[in-house]
Amino acid sequence: MTSFSYKRTFAQENHIINGQVKDETNAPIDLATISLLNPKDSSYIRSVFSNEKGVYALKSIPQGKYILAATMIGYRKTYVKVEVNQEQNINASDLVLPLEAKALGEVTITAKTPPVERKDGALVVNVENSALAAGNTAMDILQRSPGVSVDKDGNISLMGKQGVTVMLDGKQTYLSAEQLANMLRAMDGNNIQSIELNTNPSAKYDAAGTAGIINIKLKKNKLEGTNGTLSLSAGYGKTHKSNNSLQINHKVGKVNLFGNYSYVNNGFNSGLELYRTIGQGEDAKVFDQYAQFENRRASSNARLGIDYQTSDRNTLSALFSGFFMNGKDESNSNNYISDIGSSLDSTLTTLNRGNNKYNSLTFNINNTFNIDTLGKKLVIEADISRFNDKTKNFYDNFFYNPSGGYIRDPEFILNDMPSTINIQTAKADYTHPFSKKNKLEVGAKYGNVKSDNNMGFLNLIDGNWQNNEGRSNHFVYTERVTAAYAIFSQQLNKTEVKTGLRMEHTYSDGNSITMNVRNKRDYLNFFPNISINQELSNKHSLGISYSRRINRPNYSNLNPFLYYVDPYSYQQGNPFLNPSFTNSYELTYTLLKKYNVTAGYQKTKDMVGEIMYQNDETNVLYVTRENIASENVYFVNINVPIAIGEFWSSNTNLNALHLGYKAEIPTAPIDYGQFGLQANSNHTFNISKSLRVEATAQYQSPLRWSIYQIGSYWGLDLGVNKSFLDKKAQIKLAITDIFSTMPNTVRTNYANLNVRIINNYESRVARLTFTYNFGNQKLKTSQRNLDSTEKNRVGK
Repeated sequence: MTSFSYKRTFAQENHIINGQVKDETNAPIDLATISLLNPKDSSYIRSVFSNEKGVYALKSIPQGKYILAATMIGYRKTYVKVEVNQEQNINASDLVLPLEAKALGEVTITAKTPPVERKDGALVVNVENSALAAGNTAMDILQRSPGVSVDKDGNISLMGKQGVTVMLDGKQTYLSAEQLANMLRAMDGNNIQSIELNTNPSAKYDAAGTAGIINIKLKKNKLEGTNGTLSLSAGYGKTHKSNNSLQINHKVGKVNLFGNYSYVNNGFNSGLELYRTIGQGEDAKVFDQYAQFENRRASSNARLGIDYQTSDRNTLSALFSGFFMNGKDESNSNNYISDIGSSLDSTLTTLNRGNNKYNSLTFNINNTFNIDTLGKKLVIEADISRFNDKTKNFYDNFFYNPSGGYIRDPEFILNDMPSTINIQTAKADYTHPFSKKNKLEVGAKYGNVKSDNNMGFLNLIDGNWQNNEGRSNHFVYTERVTAAYAIFSQQLNKTEVKTGLRMEHTYSDGNSITMNVRNKRDYLNFFPNISINQELSNKHSLGISYSRRINRPNYSNLNPFLYYVDPYSYQQGNPFLNPSFTNSYELTYTLLKKYNVTAGYQKTKDMVGEIMYQNDETNVLYVTRENIASENVYFVNINVPIAIGEFWSSNTNLNALHLGYKAEIPTAPIDYGQFGLQANSNHTFNISKSLRVEATAQYQSPLRWSIYQIGSYWGLDLGVNKSFLDKKAQIKLAITDIFSTMPNTVRTNYANLNVRIINNYESRVARLTFTYNFGNQKLKTSQRNLDSTEKNRVGK
C-alpha cells in the first residue's frame, strides 16, 4: 500500500508549495503555467500562474508526493518532484525551462502561433499553416475572420460597419469594391501570413476607412540559404477549383532574394432570387426574378524582390509584383411580371455574357536606415502602380407574353467598361527614442491617384453596334492627398500613453466629360489619436483609445454612369457625394495577457451608404449611394483563447453590437436600430505529432444596415492536416460550410420599396492541398540578434 494519500482534514490541507520558474539564463518567466500532478498517472489536480518575478504558490495542498509541471509557449515542458510533509511551507526546486527545439549553432522554429491574438491594439488572424487556409482564396479567409462580413456585392464590413480600408503589406489598394473583391477572390490564400483587424489605428496609418483597417500580410521568408514552399490544391463545390503556388527564397550574407508565383483557376456558381411589389392594393404589380450565375476566374500573381544590406545598419529593398486575371461570366435571368393575385402577365428573360480582363503592375522601393543602436530609424518608401480593367458585358433581352410569343423585338446591348488607374505614393517615417520610456514618431506621405473610365453603352441595330450617347460616359477622377503625422509615446511606470495627430490635405477632381458634370474639392482635415494603457497588475491591464477617421467616396461611386443590369434595374453613381467622418472610442480590458474584452462606440456623420429608389410608373429599380444618415455603432468584442494541454486549443471571438441610423429625409425619414451578434470560434486538435484537426464555426444574427434587413446565417468548416517527411510535407483536406447554411436573405420595406433578395452562392467546397517545404528551414543563431523578430518567433 502506497504512502500517497488524499485523505483531507483541515490540518492536512493547510500546506503551501512555493517555487520559482526561470529560463536557462536565470531570468524569471512571467505567466508560466505550473500544474500539480498525481505521480501515479500524471492526472491533473490544479494549476497557477507565475508572476513577473517567476514566483508561484500552490495553496491548501494535502500531504503527499506530487509532480510539478511548468509550461510556457516557446519553451520545453519541465517537471520536478515535490513532497508535502508536516511543514506548512514547502520550497520546491527551481523549474528551469529550456528554449524549444534548441540545437548547437541553430534554432528550429517549432513554437506554435495562436490562430487569433491581439497585438498593438489589433486582432491578428494567423493564417499561415492553417488547414482551413489551404486552397482557399484571400476572400474565403477574410470572410471567416472575427468580426468580418462580406455581402453579396463584395462590400466588406468590420464589426458590423462598412467603410473599411483594405491594405496589402501596409499599402492601400485604392480599388473599388468590385475590383477589390475580384482581386481577393483570385488571390491564393497560401501566400498569406496573417490578417490584421484594427478598428482604431494610430495616426501613423492613413486616415481613410471609418470602420478601421484590414491589413493582409503576405509571406516573406528570411531563412538562411535556399529554401521555398510548393503548394498544390484542388477543390470542388458546384464547380472545380485549383490554387497552386511556388515560393522561393535565397539568402546569403547581405543579399536576400525572394519571389513567388501563384496560379488560381476557380469557378463559382450562385443563384439570386429578387421579389418586389410595386404599388398598393389591387393595382400592385409583382416582379419575381430568378437568376443563375456561372463565373470563372483564372489568374497569375508574381512577386520578385531583393533585400540588400548595404551596411550593418542600412537595408535597401525593391519589390516588383504583377497580377493578371481573365474572367468569364454567364447568367440567365427570368423576371416574371404580373398583377398581384393574378396570373402571369409577361416574362423578361436576360442572358448575360461577360469577359473580364484585369491586370496590375506595382514597383516598390524601400530604404531602412537604423541610425544607431538606441532605436533611431528612418524609413523611406515609394510605390508606382498601374491597374487596367477591361470588362465587356453582352445583354440579350427577350420579352415574352404568357403563351411564349414575343411582346416586342429582342434588345441586344453591349456594355463596354474599360478603366485605368495610375497610383504614385511616397512616404518617410522617422523614429526617435529619447529614452527607453519615451519616443517620437513623425512622418509624411504624398499620394496621387488618377482613374480614367471610358464606358460605352451600345445597342445592336441592323446588325451593327451603335453607341448610345445618352447612356455612355467618359469619367476621369484625380485625387491627391498630402499627409503628415506625429506620435509621442511615454511610459510612466505601468502606464503607457500614445498621443498622435495626423493632418491630411485632399484635392479631388471628378470630371464626367460626356455629361459635362465636374465636381472639385479641396479640404484640409486633422485626425487626432490617443491611447492609454494601464497595467493594473501582472494579470490585469486596461486600455482606452480615441481616433477620428475619414471615408472618402470611392471614385467608381462618384461616376454618374448607369451600370446596366436589365431593362428594369441598374446602378448609378453620384458625383456629389461628400466624405464622411467617424469618431471612435474604445475601452479594452486584458486578463492574463491573453483574454480581451473591448467595448467601443463609433459615430459617423454623413455616412455614405447604398440606397434603393423605385419609379412606380416605369417599374424601374435603381441603386445609388448617398450621404444618407448619421450612423451610431455600439459594440462589445470578447476574444477568448483556451488551451487544454497540448491536445486542444481554441480561440473564440464574440461581437455584440447595435447599429443605429438616423436621417431627416422629408419624404421618408430613417430612424432604424437593431442589436446583433457575430461569433467565430476556431478549434485545433493535435491528434498526434503529425496529425491535426481544425474546426471553425461562425454565426451572424439578423442585422439592419441602413434601409436593409439582413438575415441570419451560420456555417461550420472542418480541416485535417497530416505532415510527413520530417514535417517538410503536408496534406490538408478542408471542407467549408459543410451544411451549406451561409447564404442569406436581404429585405427592405422603405418608402415605396418592398423588396426581398435571397442570395444562394457556392459556399460548400471541399479542397485537398499538398504543401512541401524544401531547402534549409532553420535559423542560424550566429546570424541573428537576440532581440530580433526570429527570437520572438520562438517565444522568447
